[in-house]
Amino acid sequence: MDVTLQRGGDWYFPPRPPKDWERVSVAEVGWDGSAVEELVHYCEAHQSEQLLILHGGRILLEHYWQGANAETTADVASVQKSVIGLLLDMLSGAGVLDIDDSVGQWLGQGWSRTTPKQEEALRLRHLMTMTSGLYDDFNFEGAAGTLWYYNNNAYHQLRKVIEVATGQTTQEVFDRLLAAPLGIVGARWIERVSMVDPKGWTLSGFHASARHLARLGMLVLSRGNWKDESLVDGGVLIRSLVPSQELNPSYGQLWWLPSEPTAILPGGIVVDERKSFGGRSLDHPIIPSAPPDLVAAFGAGVKRLYVSTTLGLVVVRLGRSPDSGVLSNDFDEGLWQRVLAAAGLSQHHWPSR
Repeated sequence: MDVTLQRGGDWYFPPRPPKDWERVSVAEVGWDGSAVEELVHYCEAHQSEQLLILHGGRILLEHYWQGANAETTADVASVQKSVIGLLLDMLSGAGVLDIDDSVGQWLGQGWSRTTPKQEEALRLRHLMTMTSGLYDDFNFEGAAGTLWYYNNNAYHQLRKVIEVATGQTTQEVFDRLLAAPLGIVGARWIERVSMVDPKGWTLSGFHASARHLARLGMLVLSRGNWKDESLVDGGVLIRSLVPSQELNPSYGQLWWLPSEPTAILPGGIVVDERKSFGGRSLDHPIIPSAPPDLVAAFGAGVKRLYVSTTLGLVVVRLGRSPDSGVLSNDFDEGLWQRVLAAAGLSQHHWPSR
């Protein structure tokens, strides 16, 4: 694989459907054919329904199982968090909002079940980094910025902030800022009423295909550029793709960083550095074989969007969970071992970041 070429950023951007998405063969990029077959077999054997790998933007591998095809959409679970992260980065870069804004500035007082003083301290960045100090029921567990807890209900307030700040629905904002310029057709936000939210606001599901997610991955791969247009300020985007706090270095701003040396997985509150209440602490990377610059959107059921700018790769896996793990890092590790074997690389031979 010509890593130097890929690092040069000579990306290909797919046209809007129904125009064809260019492809590149395994032989053209120098990947090992038998190792590619093993990679595809591994994904098929582990309940995958969609597998898509882009090399420099062109389709290198595309496989479907269980009746799925290129138009099949599915609820991608918490992969949506990273999509909302992109929208927040775009709105922040445009000056519509600031991640240091108080959440109450946009949602009004009483959006949580805390005292007015505690609520005033909560900023958008605390929701983006999972450091709100709130539990699932929005009750106070600790001061903002002192706890890391993967709080889905608190996260969903960010979508409401976007709607208040823009005066549009999440679907309308997504269509305007991402779907239209990237050529995404058919991705949909589905709403449902929350029984937990203090104000009764809705939660959301994001239904997308592997090709939809791959286009979003290309935007991250190119650091916010699409063809000759800058859609996301590169500096703002990078802020989301690096460790956002010290409690869990494997979490940025609504993006996972699977190569960081330690991690906290969803499921518990972390206090005083690594004291965990119900969560699982790792003293190793989530994906030990991950490229050093790998960023990922993780969703339940092992919905995955991975991006490595160093390797010029976007990898999407959709389907059912191979096991019951929230973050099935055993599957992820097996996948990346096989990707690297196919590319003729190993974790010991990375280009410099």
